[in-house]
Amino acid sequence: MRFRFSIVVLLACTPALANPALASAEEISSDKKYSPITAKQFQKILPGNTITGEYRQMRERTKTYNFSESHHKDGTTDYAEGPITSKGIWYTLGEQKICYKYPNDENMGAGISCFWVYKQDTCYYGYGISGMTLNGPPRFEDWVARWVIKGSGGTCDAPVS
Repeated sequence: MRFRFSIVVLLACTPALANPALASAEEISSDKKYSPITAKQFQKILPGNTITGEYRQMRERTKTYNFSESHHKDGTTDYAEGPITSKGIWYTLGEQKICYKYPNDENMGAGISCFWVYKQDTCYYGYGISGMTLNGPPRFEDWVARWVIKGSGGTCDAPVS
């Protein structure tokens, strides 16, 4: 019974997920090709690497768009956003989500942040639950954060800031 209730609440609270008739991101996006990143791919590309990127919206607490996060092989992270630094934990959930939590750090909030990530060329685009449907993001342009792997030579489109 608990399982059914969770699905009903999730669908009721997320209209985009409740309506699979909405067009998929592939149908709406331009000629750019976006590929979903799987849990196995995260586990291969992130350990031992640092991502550097930007948020779509300026972070009110630091007045910056930029962030970086080093992903260690033991599942821990070192996050930096302006003057804020934090030790965190990263893990995959299901087939396509990456999640982060930062225990005992009031700057990062008490919750867990999970994202679906799509790659376009050398740039990775993260989407939260409000930016997803059952068929992916309705608009690839509505990412929450985007990033490249430091030292890879990768780039994203023109910066927000």
